[in-house]
Amino acid sequence: MNRELAKKLKAAGFPVGAYRLGHKFYPPEHGGAWTEAARRHGVMITPYDLEERMADIREGYYCPNLSDLIDACGPQFSRLWILKALWMAESVNAEHTAVGDSPEEAVGKLWLALHKPKSGNIPA
Repeated sequence: MNRELAKKLKAAGFPVGAYRLGHKFYPPEHGGAWTEAARRHGVMITPYDLEERMADIREGYYCPNLSDLIDACGPQFSRLWILKALWMAESVNAEHTAVGDSPEEAVGKLWLALHKPKSGNIPA
């Protein structure tokens, strides 16, 4: 999952449970002792990060795994398949289909499509 999709999921309120070892996250744009490479490409969460860098993890952009993404889609999730080199994720009524370079990207985009604010529900 790239930084932009992780950022969109966070902005849309993706439900993050407990932060877990081995999950990828993108450090915040500023602050902390992160390298530019870590900010650009992301890092895997280590025990040290969980003990010493929780503020950065919360401020940054967490990348949920495929299971978390599918669970968050709930009963609206129908299927995930690969077509040539692209992954496709679809909702139950085929109203929403999302495409990605990885299964996580496709299901992340599907979650965003399923949780897009309805035009009548946008506060003024």
